[in-house]
Amino acid sequence: MYNAMGATCIGCGKATGGVLGAYTVKLFYGEVCLTCKKKLAPIQGYQYLTPTQISDVIGGRVRACDVKPPNNFGGPGEAAPRQLSPAEEIRQYKELLDDGLITQEEFDAVKKRILNL
Repeated sequence: MYNAMGATCIGCGKATGGVLGAYTVKLFYGEVCLTCKKKLAPIQGYQYLTPTQISDVIGGRVRACDVKPPNNFGGPGEAAPRQLSPAEEIRQYKELLDDGLITQEEFDAVKKRILNL
């Protein structure tokens, strides 16, 4: 699959995008591929999980039934959580890099996207 945007799935790390984003689903905190979305679909409010929560579910480190959206967001129909600052979002992805869940190249691509470089 050709990926002009250089984005990767926040769940499994596969390249996302395709023609007009045909192989991805945009979530509040990022994008996941259609395979990961199928794994997340049984979780209520999966669209609002953080990148770390998504990676933990996909990686099998956390049971899907134990994952809840962040406390500042209860689900559809409620006020959206505050938007993370670019620094906060980069810190979250840095934690994923430090934990070995994403590669340096993936981290660099996400950082460029966040900083609009």
